Amino acid sequence: MISKQALGKTLWTMANILYDKVDDYKSYILPLLFYKRLSDNYQWEDENNIKQFVKENGREPTAAEKKIILKDKHDFIIPDGYFWEEIRSAPTDQKNEKLEKACDKIAEVNKDANGKQYLKGIIDSCRWNAPAQDGSGKKKLDPDVLSSLISYLNPVDLSNKNVTVDVLGDAYEYLIKKFADENKGGTVAGQFYTPQQVVDIIVRYLNPQKGDSIYDPTCGSGGFLINAAHYAQEKYNNKKAVRLFGQELIPNTWAIANINMILHGLDAQIKRENTILHPQFTEDDNDLVVKKFNKVMANFPFSQPNWAGNGEVKKDKKGKEELNKDGTPKWEYKSDWSDPYNRMIYGMPEYSNGDFAFIQHIVASLDENGKAGIVCPQGVFFRGQPEKTEEEDGQSRKADNEYLIRRSFLQGIAEDGNFKQVKNIIEAIIFLPGNLFYGTTIPGSILFINKNKPKERENKVLMVYAGKKGWYREDPNLNVLEPQDLMRISTLLESWGDKDVAQKWINEQKVRLFNNIQDDLDFEIFELEEDCTVDNKERYEKLEETKKKIEERIKEGKAPKKADKDKAEKLEAAIAKRIAEKDTNIEIQKEIAQRKRMAIEDVEKELIEVLSNPELSKRYFSVVDMEEIEENEFNLNIPRYVDTFEPEEEIDLNVAIKEYNNFIESEKKSNEELNLLLSALE
Repeated sequence: MISKQALGKTLWTMANILYDKVDDYKSYILPLLFYKRLSDNYQWEDENNIKQFVKENGREPTAAEKKIILKDKHDFIIPDGYFWEEIRSAPTDQKNEKLEKACDKIAEVNKDANGKQYLKGIIDSCRWNAPAQDGSGKKKLDPDVLSSLISYLNPVDLSNKNVTVDVLGDAYEYLIKKFADENKGGTVAGQFYTPQQVVDIIVRYLNPQKGDSIYDPTCGSGGFLINAAHYAQEKYNNKKAVRLFGQELIPNTWAIANINMILHGLDAQIKRENTILHPQFTEDDNDLVVKKFNKVMANFPFSQPNWAGNGEVKKDKKGKEELNKDGTPKWEYKSDWSDPYNRMIYGMPEYSNGDFAFIQHIVASLDENGKAGIVCPQGVFFRGQPEKTEEEDGQSRKADNEYLIRRSFLQGIAEDGNFKQVKNIIEAIIFLPGNLFYGTTIPGSILFINKNKPKERENKVLMVYAGKKGWYREDPNLNVLEPQDLMRISTLLESWGDKDVAQKWINEQKVRLFNNIQDDLDFEIFELEEDCTVDNKERYEKLEETKKKIEERIKEGKAPKKADKDKAEKLEAAIAKRIAEKDTNIEIQKEIAQRKRMAIEDVEKELIEVLSNPELSKRYFSVVDMEEIEENEFNLNIPRYVDTFEPEEEIDLNVAIKEYNNFIESEKKSNEELNLLLSALE
């Protein structure tokens, strides 16, 4: 059986084969992986089903029985002539065309009971035979490059005999993360990948129960849904204990999400369309009412303009599009928009910013006991101004839409123009550090919605400040939440300030986080070993050839050539040096892993101290009641409730004075020595 490390490494090497050859290598690697998986598994299913027949019946099947077995007992159909081996053995100049035809044919013949082609747009999402866009008549993907990809992947058996769905899925996610890491500054990565640590916080707080329906309205490659299934496996030993639903707009990303589900062995419904304008999940008896789910998890596109589709790009007198300073188009909205699905019940969002449109869609998609975890920009918690009279503000001003929507989330929907203390659906807010998400540097946050809050929390909101210095690792391109940071955030979130609850949670999480650290270490060691083996392979081959020459000379009674002896020594030294580098790097990785474990132990002590000291806790989190929120005019900006001021490091004044005097004395001596040298030169 192949390990996830080995398979992940294989996929990443394929990515390197495509590097600089195509714009988006995941769009090629993942469909190719999927196609080979189906082909390899089809043949394994034939063998396995015949073995099963023999085991059950004590004899070989007849020709007629064998025909039935080979025809009907497959997860997916692959017609004759369209298997992997036929593509691999085709001439190089025909591979592109044959592979595209194979994927198209498989998409065509795989149908459900209603005749729907359920692999359409998924396995055939990549156009292997597409022409180059420069009009040269060449292929967009060079046939030689495709041939190299196929040759490299060919020896890897992707059937159930050699790789489980979990290993296949984990290796797949490894490649997706690597792709995101390679494109940290670009918007492409953000379209389909949410940092694993953020996903983990949301999934664990929502705590999916057996039988729950889980929905992601902007699902990207399906990370939230996959992690919900992992959680179900961990908690119930059954990854299918939860039901998965997702919607995605971008065709290639939608295809990736579907492939992701299949490779993980999950029965998920992933539909493609614009979630706001054309929600695909509606009630069976009314297609103008969005379907209700138990849990919703989402990372929607931040601050999307023209979300209602009623805008036009502004143009100057010459007909040229007008742009903002950041290069984005300026929009003008010439008509109002009415939501046929009646989701904007808390208020109509500004057409220039879709944050509250997505959040209201999510709220509308929750059942009466539903919970949601939503990644969103921090601006949703303080944008917008309340109504002011001329006596209050010197001028009359209406309340902004965003203010009214936020207030409605906290107080309930207005009746006859008056807000009443009906229902507060905001349960908790985590304010995250900036530069944590792919494609944007702005600080994000996590908003937790609960339509049926416990009575003791009805009029309260938990706020956790996770943007503190030292609560994340600062990297040049992207900040990272470390395991100890996850424990800090999740413990404060789970405990709501209760020390006993916190200690129980910490005890559970330490075991899990330590296991994760070990898994990461094993992966790092595997990669270092593999890289060393690859780097030394050619050296070993040359060394063996050189040693043979030396041995042949000795057998002939001749002295080895000096050049051969020198070459052998240099190769042995180079091999030893590379192995030593590898061993050093492994020790470094072990030390890093140990530091992470120690950091978790330190954070445990820190958290217990914080939860035992009300004054100290104010700098970490706050359980805010509605009275205080009303006093702040429903502005939920974190500094109003948590002391986010970073105190300067305290210094011992006596020590500082002593160090200052030592410096002055040292400078005085240096000047005296310099004057002596200058005098000698004179």
